[in-house]
Amino acid sequence: MATFYSTRYLSQWRIKMRSCRACGALSVALLWCLPAASYATENGGSVVPVGVQSMLPGLLMPAGNYLYNYNAWVNGFSARDEHGNDNGMGMTMATQAHAFRLLHVADPGLIEAGNLAFEANFVYTRTSLDMDYMDKSTSSGLSDITFGPSLGRHFGAYNDIFALLVTAPTGEYDKNRLANNGRNYWGIQASWAWTWYPRRDVDISGLAKIVYNTRNEDTDYQSGIETNLEYSANYYFAQGFFVGVSGFWHSQISDDKQHNRSVGANGNRINELTLGPQLGWGTPRYGAYFSWKRSLLSENTMDISQLWLNTFIAF
Repeated sequence: MATFYSTRYLSQWRIKMRSCRACGALSVALLWCLPAASYATENGGSVVPVGVQSMLPGLLMPAGNYLYNYNAWVNGFSARDEHGNDNGMGMTMATQAHAFRLLHVADPGLIEAGNLAFEANFVYTRTSLDMDYMDKSTSSGLSDITFGPSLGRHFGAYNDIFALLVTAPTGEYDKNRLANNGRNYWGIQASWAWTWYPRRDVDISGLAKIVYNTRNEDTDYQSGIETNLEYSANYYFAQGFFVGVSGFWHSQISDDKQHNRSVGANGNRINELTLGPQLGWGTPRYGAYFSWKRSLLSENTMDISQLWLNTFIAF
């Protein structure tokens, strides 16, 4: 659920900036979402949303069908370079993302290892981007679809889920356009999530994920392998109400490459860390919660805040 910007458009804009004497100092600054600049993954986006799995990510629901709704409002305050410093381009961003996740959990006993489940995720995004010496740009529409199986296990107070999901390039994409709703390449993500109840009124959870990105054939760009660690802890204080903290650490373990060469000074690798409060209410049949996260560290990405309103219902 990110914004995607055309390499060709911004590259042409950067060349024009070099010809402007008054902007000469800025022309050598790094642009967020340019592969030639030091910003993580192609055009600064990812096929995988980060920050969404902040409530019981390792607890698979009982057999049945579930509808999850995720709603995010993300503000980007400035673009940061590989050292975490403002790159001086005056860039700001505002994104809304609204996603529906359909989850089917099979009856117990289908396989001995645990409970099998299958999910499909559909996302709508709307984004506006503003930057010095450039007109504001907006984009909206359906993004890429994610789907795949998962396996949940239950061991008393400890629970975990293994998942293998695929993101297909179904969203609209044009390499000559400033903004796109799709990524134009496939993403394969493997994850392990866990939820532990050290006592009846406390849960501690985490989710570790690795994402492999295929090559964008239109730009000959391949984003590096991403990792994501999400974490949360909650205290339940009255009739299903809870309060807690959550955040994520999003990074890369391999370089971005274009034309088979590493991109940027450090391979265009992202490194960001967030933390913030959350609160909500839920039952085994339905629930809702708010989560707010703020950047503590931003390298090769935007300095952001995220506000989430997430709900679920069993049917």
